[in-house]
Amino acid sequence: MNLVIILPTYNERENIELVLEALHTEAKKISQHSCSYVVVDDLSPDGTGDVIRNYQKKHKDTYLLEGKKEGLGKALLRGMTYAVEKLRADYILQMDCDLSHDPTKVPAFIRELDAGADFVVGSRYIKGGSIPSNWGIHRKIFSVTGNAIVRFGLGFAKVHDWTGGFRAYSVRYYKELKEQMRSYSGYVFQIAFLHKAIQKGAHVVEVPIHFTDRKFGHSKIAPAEYIKNVLLYVGSTRIKNIVEGSFGKFLVVGGFGFIINAGLLVVFREWFGFSPTIANLIGAAAAIFSNFNLNNLWTFKKEKITTVGMYVSKLIQFYGTSLIGVIVIQTGTIALGVKLFGDRQYFLYFLLGTALLLIWNYSVYSKIIWKKK
Repeated sequence: MNLVIILPTYNERENIELVLEALHTEAKKISQHSCSYVVVDDLSPDGTGDVIRNYQKKHKDTYLLEGKKEGLGKALLRGMTYAVEKLRADYILQMDCDLSHDPTKVPAFIRELDAGADFVVGSRYIKGGSIPSNWGIHRKIFSVTGNAIVRFGLGFAKVHDWTGGFRAYSVRYYKELKEQMRSYSGYVFQIAFLHKAIQKGAHVVEVPIHFTDRKFGHSKIAPAEYIKNVLLYVGSTRIKNIVEGSFGKFLVVGGFGFIINAGLLVVFREWFGFSPTIANLIGAAAAIFSNFNLNNLWTFKKEKITTVGMYVSKLIQFYGTSLIGVIVIQTGTIALGVKLFGDRQYFLYFLLGTALLLIWNYSVYSKIIWKKK
């Protein structure tokens, strides 16, 4: 296996040689694999590049990529490209070069790759891992809360550490995702790359790590900018999933059914003088028929009902489950509102009942009518 270790740097003159020496020592423990080291430096004004050039005189397996400062994501992508196209990497390992990531953990990452993992993540938030005990309470809260937002916001709670930069992975994920990753320049690159790899089916394994504070230099993270970008990524991803997923389609179909239901409710109430409850039942019956067919053709098309016998059977079942919701939840809410407050605000009661009905319908339809095969 050809392993390439990527080390992004900016003003790390005091740290970089110490990290490289430690990594060369650890490489002897994984001698069955070849190791190369790519330092991606954003033209550090402190002379980091000069340190590397001097180091290269005795270490031909160490490479220096220099380019303008465009953010961590751009630096990592440059390093990945070089590792794959020039060094023919099979796997890439990336880590910070400020000694906050322990080089002695590298063999543990490689063992997991050898055992079949596609993506190995160094985790501070599993048993055996930790964040610095000397961090202030505000920094601990910031770290733990930020990861929790990503974990649960993206819906992949089994992965505990999303924001760390100590990880190893198969180059297939670079090849499949490189075009998508060009739009991420900062630290959110770490989150997006792991997220998209998981969506591609990556088998993720976490290795516990003890994260320590850097000994030299200063952190490059701008907290306000970082938090904003994380929230934007998580928020936009969730919205996209809702819109493109079955629930988003369900909402569109439901919106069309709502128009039918509401229109007939008003027509039979205002034009024909029916009671609000009876007018609603007429509108609901028409909306249910529309919803069934549109959901079958679009929302749940992967489980689409195709045979005539099954269509009739499921339509009856659909009407049955829908009418339970319409009568008990939607019409019940209208009836309760009329009884308590009079019928002047009947349409408001209808809106409230419809909102409650929405939750019932999606749960029943996805678990009973169009249950996944």
